[in-house]
Amino acid sequence: MVIRNLTAVWILSQTASYDFDDTLAGGLVSIECITGFLLLSAVIYGCQTLPPLKSPFGLLMLNQNVTQLLACIDSGAFFFFGVLLNSKIVMKNSHVFGFVSVMLLPVILGSFFLMSVNRLCASTMIFAYKRIFTKHKIIIFIVSIWCFSLVFCASIFGARDCKFEFYTYGWFFTGAQYTEKCNDLVVTYNFGVQVTLTSLIMVSDVVTLFVLVCLRNRVYNKQSAAVRRREMSFAGQVLIQGIVFVAHGFWYDMGYAILPGNDDRWKYFFTTSFSSNLLHVFDPIVVFMFNPEFRKWILNFRFWFQNNKVNVTMISPSAAVSSHT
Repeated sequence: MVIRNLTAVWILSQTASYDFDDTLAGGLVSIECITGFLLLSAVIYGCQTLPPLKSPFGLLMLNQNVTQLLACIDSGAFFFFGVLLNSKIVMKNSHVFGFVSVMLLPVILGSFFLMSVNRLCASTMIFAYKRIFTKHKIIIFIVSIWCFSLVFCASIFGARDCKFEFYTYGWFFTGAQYTEKCNDLVVTYNFGVQVTLTSLIMVSDVVTLFVLVCLRNRVYNKQSAAVRRREMSFAGQVLIQGIVFVAHGFWYDMGYAILPGNDDRWKYFFTTSFSSNLLHVFDPIVVFMFNPEFRKWILNFRFWFQNNKVNVTMISPSAAVSSHT
């Protein structure tokens, strides 16, 4: 792990002046967040309308994407108004945006963990699956994750005034200059929540992959081909998203040492803010890739749009003639 010299970064941030690089960094993240907002909104709409996703897994995926959409809005609003437009009010209250982001992180990771466990149970406990993942129990799981995250983060970043602030040198959020006691709490938060949940997701995904590769015929021998394809698509989606989360964690910690160049600002930026917000774009793309229902829905929407465009083109001349008679 590369330990960033936050003291040096804080000093450089205090003396930094707004320039074109700030505009560029704010613009890049704003584009990511706008794109992510559109894609995540499409996934959320699809989870509510597509019949195959009106299921326990679809409900978990809905919660995960809603949470990620909130994180996308939080980050996009800050980088657009604060960094791109250089709003002094937004920059002064960066810790508010930071608190929202750290509060949503355990919810996002917890949602991915539930999705991973859901696929594991669907592969290994087919008969008990419906009893474990009922709609009522899933709602309890989701509410528990939200409550835990809110209470835990409020106790660290609220009651103890451990702020998660934005540093203009490198354009990334990180912990403020903590007291020794507060620093221990932040370390506990990072390793107790992020590392633990990411590790559990990875273990669950590896077991699921083993079951699907080695025991696929035994697991799905009594199910139809359509059900097998759907279950394999759901499992593939979760596996790829889990791998990306693990890879992103490695990149966040170690990418600074890998990137070439001597400009620390951009090395900090591309390993933290840029890569983190890129997940808002990547995750819904994975959903589209592994769910044929989404692909058909997108194609149908495109054909509907093209047909309406053709109809308007064909009707317009006659409408113009009738308007002159």
